[in-house]
Amino acid sequence: MANTAANLGKGSVDFNAAFKPSNISNAEIINNRRMINGQDDGLMQVHPLKHPFSMEAFKIMMANTWMPQEVEMTRDVEVWRSNTILTERERTLYKRCLAFASNLDGILTDSLVADVTRQITSPEARLVCARQSFEEALHVLSYATLIEAIGLDSEEIYGMYRKDKVLYEKNYSVLKSLSIISDPGFKTGTFENDQTFMEACISYIILEGIYFYCVFLLFYILKRDNKMPGSAEMIQFINRDEDIHVRHFAYIINTIKEEQPELWTPEFRQRMIDNIKSAVDLETNWGIHCMGEGVLGLNPTNIREYIEFIGNNRLKMLGLAEQWPNAKNPFPWIDEMTQGKMTETNFFEGRVREYASGTLDWEA
Repeated sequence: MANTAANLGKGSVDFNAAFKPSNISNAEIINNRRMINGQDDGLMQVHPLKHPFSMEAFKIMMANTWMPQEVEMTRDVEVWRSNTILTERERTLYKRCLAFASNLDGILTDSLVADVTRQITSPEARLVCARQSFEEALHVLSYATLIEAIGLDSEEIYGMYRKDKVLYEKNYSVLKSLSIISDPGFKTGTFENDQTFMEACISYIILEGIYFYCVFLLFYILKRDNKMPGSAEMIQFINRDEDIHVRHFAYIINTIKEEQPELWTPEFRQRMIDNIKSAVDLETNWGIHCMGEGVLGLNPTNIREYIEFIGNNRLKMLGLAEQWPNAKNPFPWIDEMTQGKMTETNFFEGRVREYASGTLDWEA
């Protein structure tokens, strides 16, 4: 049970203490809910709702259920085994992208369970975190499926960070950004700790909403050239999952801003802008490292502009000022790969058209 005496709000029931009758109503409990530091008896009452956006997200995530075994990989196997279809640079690009993606989702799976969910006192938001943990685990399985189907050396993929300094440094940056709330004794409830938790949540937006985007782009570039289509389809499903993860973390942050506006100081806002700017630089350098001197129309200039464009979108989600006013999407065709508008519009203005398992169909 999530509840402890330390995170009980006024009127909550402490199941670790002796029974005492309470006249508090469910309506009072729900009205006093907060994203963090709220009333929490650990019973996950999700009707009625204080944070309905979270429940909407949870239902969409459930409707989006898919399994990696559904993706057809026959063509990818043929392409990989051929000596004439992929260049050596494209093979290197594919393996580097797969190495980082598999590393990152493994890190996220553990951190969500151990560090984030226990600080959330909104049960509907905790439902989303629980579902997100499942989806991150599903992504881990998806990368293993790609490795097995194509016949890659798992040691080369999973162990690449031990041999590739750029990948090692990127993994280190990820772990460092999450470590600020990983101490088992960490607990929200003070000004400093609440800001620290918000910063960690923004780190999740960076991880899933910036650090994956060179990987997504590079897989889509291959598909656009009629190469590794099954891998790109797997990435489409993962991209769709990550998009809703990012949007829910933005909702968590924006809700905390509303409930505890004193946390959103000018100094804190500037630090978050600086964090996102640093992430854009790191992701751009990683993309350039992956592609080498250039591949399939990619070059350092258009990769940087694309990641700056993504960075602006993340800043806007948090109510922060754009830092790259001239950045545009140099790959407009990518909308078709990402089910159009997933990265630029309000995700929840769309509705699932088909509730069948694994569908990629949406309508605005």
